[in-house]
Amino acid sequence: MSPLFALPLLLVVAWANAETVLRADYRDRPPEMQSVDGTPVGPLIDILNQAARHVGARVEWRHAPFIRSIEDLKSGRIDLVPRVLDTAERHAYIHYLPSIGVQQLSVRFIVPPGQEQRIGDYADLQGLTIGTKRGTAYFEPFDSDGLLSKVVVTDDYLLAGMFRAGRLDVMAVLDAPAIEVQFKALGFDDYRYAAYRHDQSILNYYGASLALYQGERGLLYERLGQELARMRDSGEIAAIYRQHELPSPVPSVP
Repeated sequence: MSPLFALPLLLVVAWANAETVLRADYRDRPPEMQSVDGTPVGPLIDILNQAARHVGARVEWRHAPFIRSIEDLKSGRIDLVPRVLDTAERHAYIHYLPSIGVQQLSVRFIVPPGQEQRIGDYADLQGLTIGTKRGTAYFEPFDSDGLLSKVVVTDDYLLAGMFRAGRLDVMAVLDAPAIEVQFKALGFDDYRYAAYRHDQSILNYYGASLALYQGERGLLYERLGQELARMRDSGEIAAIYRQHELPSPVPSVP
């Protein structure tokens, strides 16, 4: 075969065999996802990896703070972020793939020892300096309550450090295991959980870039969403959680 004819054929073969790469961010939210020696591990990692393989793609993971991930979803620099709570504001820049199920997720409040009963209900938060994390959706009315004195920081490490330094009366915590990891890294255990907690059921979503969904990635995200729904309904997602010895989300639509 003439080299002039062989070159286009090689380009076609290379294009056909090219692997689609999905750029996804993750953060330390043990036990569902975390970095272990620089490697992403946890059921939320395994689920997306498996769904991507089923649609002929591969996930390229990046460990990043949630606030950076949200900004990169907005701009289309990344494709996906696991476990993004559905809020009205986020619909302006996030396309939510079908939920992998319903989970119980409580917002807890961390206080100094001896202060556990100081916060017995929501009204007791008034007048206290409350540490929160930027970009996190806790619950309503807490998120939109302008009467509360909230200090906003970028990550769990800074939040834990401010509490240890006595700069906060209380911390709002959506992921207790994650903040406990930060306290352990600081060698700090002088904290307790307040009596008040906000229990809620959430739908566990992978959030995709709306900019990319409305552009070149729309069909791919639809196929990926269909695969996640199939895995949820077939019990594959529950099986992955069992492999990690964790309770699985309860299948639910959407």
